[in-house]
Amino acid sequence: MKLKAFIAILVALLSVSAFAGDKAQDFTLQDLSGKRVTLSKQLEKGPALLDFWATWCKPCLKELPHVNEIYKKYAEKGLQVYAITIDNAKSQSRIKPLIKGKKYEFEVLLDINSEVIKLYGGKYPPITFLIDQTGEIVYSQFGYTAGDEIKLEEAVEKLFHVETDTLDEVEESSEE
Repeated sequence: MKLKAFIAILVALLSVSAFAGDKAQDFTLQDLSGKRVTLSKQLEKGPALLDFWATWCKPCLKELPHVNEIYKKYAEKGLQVYAITIDNAKSQSRIKPLIKGKKYEFEVLLDINSEVIKLYGGKYPPITFLIDQTGEIVYSQFGYTAGDEIKLEEAVEKLFHVETDTLDEVEESSEE
């Protein structure tokens, strides 16, 4: 039985097509208030972290507090976090109370028909993508185990460090 579960997980992971170095697929989804959010327009403001989740997904519920902490730590630097729920119409009523009860500060988007998670090559959450301002996926994570948040935060730090170094180099060369 464990072997069958392992094989199923392995097949699911190998079937995911969006990896670091790929361009992010553009999409438009509604947030919890009904406002439409388009990824390409949001990337004009800064890099984005996409975290696919669901209220029924136990690993997702363990990961979300870490995603929120990363958001709070890097929001001032321009990081945008979109927690994209794939909850269907039946389980949608649990989303707002969960977000409010946990005091999560990131923006929640609704992928009710799981179209966007499929667009990114996934089927089951949690799946996380870090996208730089040019639209390139610089980090991806499939599933969640304790400690994955450390790798995610390292990727976020690296993203901002690289952008800072690039800006410093431009400023130095313009002074010469």
